[in-house]
Amino acid sequence: MLYSMTGYGRASVSQDDGTITVEAKSVNSRFLDISVRIPQIFSQYEYEIRKLVPKYISRGKVSISVEITDSIKSRLWEISLNEVMVDKYARIIEEIDSRIMPERTVVSLDRFLFMDDIFIRKLDESVMQSVGRMILSATESALKELKKSRRAEGKTLQKDIQKRVSNLKNLLRRLKRLHESTQPQRFRTLREEVKKLVEDLEIDPLRLSQEVALLVSKADCTEEIVRLESHIRRIEEGLKSRKPVGSLLNFVLQECFREINTIGSKTDVAEISNIVIDLKEEIERIKEQVQNIE
Repeated sequence: MLYSMTGYGRASVSQDDGTITVEAKSVNSRFLDISVRIPQIFSQYEYEIRKLVPKYISRGKVSISVEITDSIKSRLWEISLNEVMVDKYARIIEEIDSRIMPERTVVSLDRFLFMDDIFIRKLDESVMQSVGRMILSATESALKELKKSRRAEGKTLQKDIQKRVSNLKNLLRRLKRLHESTQPQRFRTLREEVKKLVEDLEIDPLRLSQEVALLVSKADCTEEIVRLESHIRRIEEGLKSRKPVGSLLNFVLQECFREINTIGSKTDVAEISNIVIDLKEEIERIKEQVQNIE
């Protein structure tokens, strides 16, 4: 079961006086990288949001955005009048007016509107906690939607990779048959070529056969083919796993490349060389897809 690292989720929680909306986006990354954008007054919940993400996502760059309507923000504050400061300002204003215009000593309301210290703002902790629960609830719902999105894309990637793994297996079967059929002929051809080179020398036939066999064994690709078959089985197992396997598959594919390169360097059979090229092409395409797997 594969999950893509690319996805999108969105969720909202509403009350009579407003809405909290959370968007969760993710793209490729080697590790889990989390960024959170939330209004400053609610920044205390950033840590809780970060704790939620690994429950649903294990790899990728995840961006969480929290939007809160002003009507909800306004409920956070209890505003009362600082009567002591009001009385002080009123006396001062009356004194100023009486000196400038003694016949018109009037203290008007608009004179107080720009005096911040006559108002007492107190954060309502119960409302803050209620809004915090809404934020976390919306975040969790958005992450669930994000995971669904990543799974949907993961299914598409999985089908493509399975198709290409099937191509790999077919190519490897052809390569194996060719290798097994050409080895005896390779021994005979090499033996004849060596005999021509040393026809004027007295060489023990047994020693000659041993040396030729050694040369042939150095060009033998059986071990590489066996390991390549093992790597392909590991890829198939990874595609069935419920755990994140992106990093594992990437490593196994690198090992596949190594074995294929070794086979290519050992063979001098044109048809096997062509199969090696096709194998590399399929591995490269799988690797491109794996870069997007969690």
